[in-house]
Amino acid sequence: MNIRESLPDIYYIKHSIRTLMKKSILPVIPVLILILLLMRPALAFDGAKSGLLLWFNVVLPTLLPFMLCSSLLVAWGGVPLITRPFAPLLKLLGLSDKGSYALMSGLLCGYPMGAKTTADFVRDGSISGNEGKRLLAIAGCPSPMFVAGYIHSHLDGTVPFLFIAAAVYLPVIINGFLVQLFYRERKKALPSPLPVTCNAAPDGRPFDEIMMASLEIMVKIGGYIMLYSILAGFICESSILPESVKPLLTGFVEMTTGIDAVSRTMSGLPAALAILFSAVFGGLSGVSQTNTVIKNAGLSIRHYVLWKLLHAALSCTILILLSSL
Repeated sequence: MNIRESLPDIYYIKHSIRTLMKKSILPVIPVLILILLLMRPALAFDGAKSGLLLWFNVVLPTLLPFMLCSSLLVAWGGVPLITRPFAPLLKLLGLSDKGSYALMSGLLCGYPMGAKTTADFVRDGSISGNEGKRLLAIAGCPSPMFVAGYIHSHLDGTVPFLFIAAAVYLPVIINGFLVQLFYRERKKALPSPLPVTCNAAPDGRPFDEIMMASLEIMVKIGGYIMLYSILAGFICESSILPESVKPLLTGFVEMTTGIDAVSRTMSGLPAALAILFSAVFGGLSGVSQTNTVIKNAGLSIRHYVLWKLLHAALSCTILILLSSL
C-alpha cells in the first residue's frame, strides 16, 4: 500500500478544523464579548469614547490631509517631482520611482499610509507584486511628527530622544537590504514573452472620488481604533493580569494608549524600550488598519506582522547598544 494513501489527507483535516471552528467556536466569541460589554458598560463606553476622541482629535486631522494630498499626487502625476531629489539614495534599496514614493509616504505620514500607497500601486500595476512585498515590510513606520510629539512627550529624559529616533528609523535601512534577499526574484528558465510594464501615467480621477475613498478608509481606521481602545481599557482594569504586564499588553494591543500607560507606570530604559516597541510594532490596531488597506492587492498581512516584529526587535537592540555607549 502506498504510504501516502495510508495517511489521512492533510487538506481534509485542515478543512475539518476550519469547519469546526466556524460552526462551534467562532459564534461563541461575539457572545462572550457581548456578555463582557453588558457586565462593564461604563468601561466599554469610556474605551469607545477615548478611542473615538483619539481618532477625531489626532488621527483624522493628521492623516486625512496627507492621504488626500498623496492620492492627488498619484492621480495627477506629481510623484516624480517628490522622488527625484532622493532617487540616488532610494535606488540602493532597489525601488522604482513609485516604490520610492510609497516608502517616503510611509515614513512621513505614519501608519497605515505606506501600506495603503503600496497596495494602490500594486493594484493598478504601477509596481510589481514583488516590490509591493518588499515595501510592505519597510514602509510602515510611526511618523516623525508622532515620534517628536507624542513619544517625546512621554519620555522621562533618561534616554536621549536622538537615540529613540535613531532606533526607530535605522532598522528601515537594515530591513530594506534584508527584504531584497528574502524576496529576491528567481530567474526563470524561459523569459516571459511580454515584458512587465508599469503604469506611470496619471489616472485622472476626480477629486470627489479621491476624497470619498480616503474618507472610507478613515472611517474604517476609526472603527478599529475604537474597538482596540475598548480592549485596552479592559486590560488596564483587569484584576487577573499582573500590574507589570498591563502596560506592556496594552501597548501590544493599541499603540497610543499603551505608550501613555507605560509612561505612567515605568521609567528609565525599560520604559523607553516598551514605548519604542509599541511605536514600531504599531499594535494590533495598526495591524488591523494595515490589513484593511491592503485587501485585494496580493500582499500578506502575516509577512507584515513578522517584519514589524523584526523591526521592533532591531529597534530595541539599537537603543540598548546606544544607551550602553
